[in-house]
Amino acid sequence: MDEGFVALVAAGVGLVGAVGGAAIGGLAATRGARIGAETAARATARQVQDQAVTDHGHWLRGQVLEACRAFLSAYVSYAIHASNMTRAIERELRELMGELGGACGQAVTDFRNAYFQVRLVAAEDVRQCAQELKRLVEEHRECVDAWLDAFLGMDGSAVAAARAEEELLRGRLARLHTEFMETAWLSMSRHPAPAAD
Repeated sequence: MDEGFVALVAAGVGLVGAVGGAAIGGLAATRGARIGAETAARATARQVQDQAVTDHGHWLRGQVLEACRAFLSAYVSYAIHASNMTRAIERELRELMGELGGACGQAVTDFRNAYFQVRLVAAEDVRQCAQELKRLVEEHRECVDAWLDAFLGMDGSAVAAARAEEELLRGRLARLHTEFMETAWLSMSRHPAPAAD
């Protein structure tokens, strides 16, 4: 065999090996790049999803805090107006009763509206406590109205009964108000907002 021919065959085999190796390496590199891109895409999608969950958790926590704040503020407003109304009845200030009664009625309406916000966003235990407080506020308002009617009708025994019932309801309202605050606080501490990354 001629040395030139052997060299030519060796060069050809080397060329085929180099081309084959480059092709296999190229396929492996392409496959590796595709796997890397898919992995990066999945990681990015997961990160976006996790961030969306975190953002929603922060948003919802803010909504719950705002709803509870508005509910408590509306309760305080009602308590002030109801207290003004009962003092006017006790002191027989007839000239103020109409205006105070209207303000007290508006405070009940505002309280109900704030209650519905709590119902939309808060946890079940907070919603139940809010519902009990709303029911008792409405019962208290009816009692104050009955007291006023008895006063205006000059029915002494009905006045005494309504006054005693109002005092009892006022104490129950204070306890339920405290219970609502504690329930809301416990709920928020059990369901903290997700940690931001």
